[in-house]
Amino acid sequence: MAKKITIIGGGSSTFVPQLMRFFLSSEVLKGSTIALMDVDQKRLDVMDALCRQLVKLEKSDLKIESTTDQRASLDGSDFVIAAISVGGMDAWEKDIEIPARHGIIMSSADSIGPGGIMRAFRHIPVLAGVCDDLEEVSPDAWLFNYSNPATSNGIGMRMVSDIRSVGLCTCSSVPHNAHYLAAMAGAEPEDMMVPAPAAGLNHFAAITELRFKDGSDALPTVLEKMTNDVTKWGLETYGVLPYCWSYWTDFIPGLTRPEDKYEGKAQGMRMAHNMHVYDIGYERERSGHWADLVGKLASGEQELSINVLPEDESIEAVEIIEDIIENRNRIHVVNVPNCGAIGNLPVDAVVEVSSVINGYGVTPMYVGDIPEAWAAILRSHITCQELTAEAALTGDYDTALQAYLADPQMAAKLTPAEIKVLLDEMLEAHAANLPQFAA
Repeated sequence: MAKKITIIGGGSSTFVPQLMRFFLSSEVLKGSTIALMDVDQKRLDVMDALCRQLVKLEKSDLKIESTTDQRASLDGSDFVIAAISVGGMDAWEKDIEIPARHGIIMSSADSIGPGGIMRAFRHIPVLAGVCDDLEEVSPDAWLFNYSNPATSNGIGMRMVSDIRSVGLCTCSSVPHNAHYLAAMAGAEPEDMMVPAPAAGLNHFAAITELRFKDGSDALPTVLEKMTNDVTKWGLETYGVLPYCWSYWTDFIPGLTRPEDKYEGKAQGMRMAHNMHVYDIGYERERSGHWADLVGKLASGEQELSINVLPEDESIEAVEIIEDIIENRNRIHVVNVPNCGAIGNLPVDAVVEVSSVINGYGVTPMYVGDIPEAWAAILRSHITCQELTAEAALTGDYDTALQAYLADPQMAAKLTPAEIKVLLDEMLEAHAANLPQFAA
């Protein structure tokens, strides 16, 4: 069934080729138009050339379009996939290194904390602009966002628009990955009852129940065999199974502990739980490798084969699109307004929760109350995320400061005066990408 799918961030040399693998193999989307939109014309030209060659190679009837005009790319869209990175890796590096100089060292710095909040300040206005354009040219479209931080971004979009927006994350494919869950339980994939129910916030969610096919509880078996100390702690403390465990360490300050001495550079530092701070040099090299490969494929310098392109089965956007079109009633874990699905979290909070996907849309499944001790921590993050979204949209300094003060990482490690100094330095460092704070 021919549709128009627009990719905002369509110049990405890693994300777009992975999506194209799924588009090319989709029977449901035969004859569809894939519109690539990016602000970087050079990167966009490379991806446009590659996608056209892939279509020719696979003898597909997909149509490829590309433009730097966001509004034009969205006109007539049925589905939109957003994967943006305002400021790119230079901005991400600042999000890691500037807080480190103030004593806040986090492994990723892209979800919460001073870096995560600043990323939201950069991304929310852009995503809100996508919603504004959709309101005028394609008001019935679905918008699927992969850009971090998913929760704050989701709140921001819903503050300004009624466009149907859903946050997606590669981590959230785990609850229906029978092979992955079976490995933890020492069982066979066919023994697992999947998909397992999940709830929480993006990067701080968990499987709330896990059963074998015979109905027996699998969590005690997983706990007995578990070697990862963060996952084991989550099971022992709250009775839930973290499935994005590395990010749990960001959300709980006591789990965020450097094991190397800070000597002026945080990237690459060893952290507790056998983790390391993201090294942006490595990320640049990895991205550069794929960009170089894609460029060679697009130019014909290297023989084109779909099998040399990256593939990640945890990217579920195309499958979700198919589920909506075909009314499949499939269950996916997505980020949507709570609407009472998680009983002891705010009704209007954006939560990560198991949801039914069909022709009527995305409906969160009722989970009920989660362990109150865990819910209390989640609620503190929800408050911070709501303040973050408000500040991102208004450019109000006082609200931005309140968001920083409400963040558990900074509250645990800095005084209010120190937090204000950090905010001021971050705003100055990112000023070029934060026009809303310029006044």
